[in-house]
Amino acid sequence: MANLSNEHEEEISLFPMFNILACTLGVMVFILATVATVSLGADKAVEIIAVVDPDDPEPRTPIWLEWDGRELGVVPGGEAVTFESDLRDFRSWEATYAFMSATLGGSRLGSLIAEVGLDPGNRYIVLLTRPSGFHNLLELRSYFEFLGIDVGYEPIDQGWQRVGIGDVP
Repeated sequence: MANLSNEHEEEISLFPMFNILACTLGVMVFILATVATVSLGADKAVEIIAVVDPDDPEPRTPIWLEWDGRELGVVPGGEAVTFESDLRDFRSWEATYAFMSATLGGSRLGSLIAEVGLDPGNRYIVLLTRPSGFHNLLELRSYFEFLGIDVGYEPIDQGWQRVGIGDVP
């Protein structure tokens, strides 16, 4: 067994090694946080495309509409129509549908929806719905179904920004 020859000699300290390990760990956490922030950060884009079955002789064309609870707009970058009243404020479906028809009437968006209603075998509507639009999504979907239009919906993030074709960063 080894003994110190002199009790006054300095002992070996592991404190500097722990300092080095703590600093290394801190740098690693900083690098990890930076990489995570950059990978989740800005300048991300989502391209919305319709998947078509190559074996389908007559594929259907989706019409993409964005819904936030008050505004209905064509994606990408098309006309939008704002509903001045909440769709749940009406006492009957007939009153709701009349209000929606009056709001959409005369607009290019209303004409587009009417065209889809006349050609339901070749077109359908996909509603890109923000969380603020979930509370009255039933009324909007019911209106499209009343017109004989097949409709689906896809939730999107509240902060999602609409960009036109060719504007993707």
